[in-house]
Amino acid sequence: MEHVHKNILKIDCIKIGLNYPCYIISEIGINHNGELDLAKKLIDAAVNSGANAVKFQKRNIESLYTQQVLENPNLENQGTEILIDVLREVEFNEKEYVTLVDYCSEKKITFLCTAWDIPSVDFLEKIHITAYKISSADMTNFPLIKYISKTKKPMIISSGMSTMDEIEKTVIFIKNLNIPFVLLHSNSTYPSPIELLNLNLIPVLREKFQIPIGYSGHEQTIIPSVTATNLGAVIIERHITLDKTMKGLDQTASLEPDEFKILVSFIRESEKSKGNSIKKMTRGEILQREVLGKGIICNLDIKKGDTFTEDNIILKSPFRGISPQYYYDFMEKKSLRDIKKGEYLQLDDLQ
Repeated sequence: MEHVHKNILKIDCIKIGLNYPCYIISEIGINHNGELDLAKKLIDAAVNSGANAVKFQKRNIESLYTQQVLENPNLENQGTEILIDVLREVEFNEKEYVTLVDYCSEKKITFLCTAWDIPSVDFLEKIHITAYKISSADMTNFPLIKYISKTKKPMIISSGMSTMDEIEKTVIFIKNLNIPFVLLHSNSTYPSPIELLNLNLIPVLREKFQIPIGYSGHEQTIIPSVTATNLGAVIIERHITLDKTMKGLDQTASLEPDEFKILVSFIRESEKSKGNSIKKMTRGEILQREVLGKGIICNLDIKKGDTFTEDNIILKSPFRGISPQYYYDFMEKKSLRDIKKGEYLQLDDLQ
């Protein structure tokens, strides 16, 4: 990892920032349902889509929840019971994670992972992860963030389910740690209603905090994520699944392989279309202008000393000579030369 500039960071030699291509993360998360072969298929789908990275999630269940809840998961509510059961079922062991890291290396795609707790950070350091993702749920978890900062590796932090005051406090905290990071705007509803995405916050957050801003989307469609890149998101993170109807907590808020491939292609096409901020005619436009544009032409023979009027000069295609914008500049001026009917006026005729 190399910290290039406060608003640019690197992950596996890829620069991330406003003036670079959007960094696209395929969030596999727990959509693999604890099956190694399914995880590999999802990695393949991400590679085929053109994504820069895949991301998994690492948890130490005993570290995450109180002993009371672990012993009796339905003590809080049914949702907690279901969540803990699912998380236990889908968690890969160390050997399986090493297999996935090696598979990503073979497929030339970056392996990223969300660390949900400190023991998971220790584990991810053992398998040499290059950057850390911090979930929206842990954006306020200063001990975890500080522990990760000791690795000196870049952080990607989601900001769903939080207030602006909380975001501000976290940004200040991380800036003081002097670690490169990207803040991801997010709505943590799965799936997220389109009308509640509030993507206009992306440039607001960038201006307010003077840091790179990305977007972690949980909507069911593609266009909002493309819109986010046009608003300045330097990272797009979207869940990927082989089938939205599969069992799992995040499947319905995910994109299937064909959709993810379309998303990447739309983002890349959108980036190309931005071009630069210089107004200059292309060769094609020049040719079109010559055919479709108009020039100022003499409608009658004009003698030297005659006055130009709307009767003796008109506009005709194709474009030659001087722009029609000068048409009224000729009015009531005297011709400096003899001009034949059908001849185009030139700029010198105005001088």
